[in-house]
Amino acid sequence: MRLRQIEIFYAIYSSGSITAAARQLHISQPAVSKALRYTEDQLNFLLFERVGRRLVPTSEGHRLYEEASKVNQTVSSMRRAAHNMRRALSGHLRISSVTGLSFELLPRAIAMFRTKYPNITFELQTQHYGDLISSLRSYENDIGLVFSAPLYSGLQRLTLGAAEFRCVYTDGLLLGDAPRVALSDVVSTDYIAMNADGPLGAVLWSKIQEVDGWVHPIAIAESCFVAKSLAASGVGIAIVDEFTSTASGHENIKQKKIDPPITFDVHALHAQGKPLQASGQQFLESFVQVFEEYRRAVPLTIHP
Repeated sequence: MRLRQIEIFYAIYSSGSITAAARQLHISQPAVSKALRYTEDQLNFLLFERVGRRLVPTSEGHRLYEEASKVNQTVSSMRRAAHNMRRALSGHLRISSVTGLSFELLPRAIAMFRTKYPNITFELQTQHYGDLISSLRSYENDIGLVFSAPLYSGLQRLTLGAAEFRCVYTDGLLLGDAPRVALSDVVSTDYIAMNADGPLGAVLWSKIQEVDGWVHPIAIAESCFVAKSLAASGVGIAIVDEFTSTASGHENIKQKKIDPPITFDVHALHAQGKPLQASGQQFLESFVQVFEEYRRAVPLTIHP
């Protein structure tokens, strides 16, 4: 049987009549009747018995329908895939990100992207790192934007760029007048640390261990945002990602770069079982452009 014969048989069986099948397939009733007769002649057995004006499937027809259903599901899946490909740049993107990338970069990237593709809609979430990974693995989100992600089973990792840590503090916590400050000078003061269980915290702690393995922070924060808020309240000096350090709010915050620089990568993650569509790829291109422009455009104000 050819695919068209299977399609016609499936329509007759599902709808219960040649008239309904013709209407469903947008062809004439004689064309459906002719195709059915040809298929039964080819198979050398009846698929339906004519009972009055009704078509009643034979036992062979019932068994064949089970196989035809599998073929129909495959064809429907292929049609949906082709449809999604056609509308790939007029669809919907679900993006989750860590807090530091949600302040400035993500909104700017979406604004830039929509100047080219205004039909794309977005669903955005700011999540803790563990929740973000879970949402990608369960296909709840299409793209995750994170800092310094390790390689995860089942997830594809794309490197979008690199950035630096900065220390943030308020008046009264003097760190000299140089544009950069040594890591040892920061951790020897009232240091606000990041939780080592997170990717950024792990990067920082590994560097701190190289400088001084006996550091005792006055507070350990779960996120850069919380660490910056503690610093803004005069609790101590925190080291955070440069995007959190330059984000609006806490106008009393001062900042310095670390000497030598401590860098980390910015990554995009997506499920390996769900490759990025064209819209996702185009969005990440916009994000990289915004990322590079942002880093060039935001100067570091030096504070004594």
